[in-house]
Amino acid sequence: MDTPPSWNNLFEDPRFHWRQPDEGVVALATQWRAEGRLRLLDLGCGAGRHLAFLQTQGFAVDGIDVAPNGLRACAAALAEAGLAARLVRADMTRLPFVDASFDAGIATNVLNHNPRGLLQMAVDDVYRVLKPGGQFYLTVLNTWDWRYGSGDEVEPDSFVLAEGPETGILHHFFSEDDLRAWLAAFDIIQLRRETGELLLSTRPEGEPVIRDAWAVLIARPR
Repeated sequence: MDTPPSWNNLFEDPRFHWRQPDEGVVALATQWRAEGRLRLLDLGCGAGRHLAFLQTQGFAVDGIDVAPNGLRACAAALAEAGLAARLVRADMTRLPFVDASFDAGIATNVLNHNPRGLLQMAVDDVYRVLKPGGQFYLTVLNTWDWRYGSGDEVEPDSFVLAEGPETGILHHFFSEDDLRAWLAAFDIIQLRRETGELLLSTRPEGEPVIRDAWAVLIARPR
């Protein structure tokens, strides 16, 4: 299995070992626990910010990532917190789990880092490993994001960035039509657009950029 060097190298920088869980994941944790959705998949677990949080909330969570450096950082963070490390190195398009393994799952800022065809394979495999009625929360970039159009366009709406910490990493940016086509096999429970200003050291002082993403809750039909 090949790991893009730029993706693996990103986790060498402790600034990218995020600790604060996504607000959407925090909100869903209460709901999923009440509904008895206790076995979860963290797809693209990175340095483990969601694995650690969800374990403290009573969930059994399996984490996968393609980057060895991310998994090492994740294992270290979980060990420091005294939490179990159920981790495996795997590609998002070939999840190493049997059919209908999970009650629910998450993938934050992960499922836009491949060509569109591979992203379809990835979300099709998410469908496979979810139980009927299982839910999945994901965030992906949209075509309003400040990075859209930057770098080298390798296919429509997909760019390999040429500057910043994610230099060399492919980003696919979803329009709403593209997003709905991508997730056509699922029931879309919630779809919202999330925007926020960022101030970057590489930009002139006082010149913000806008991060723009989709936050989506989907379910495998029963």
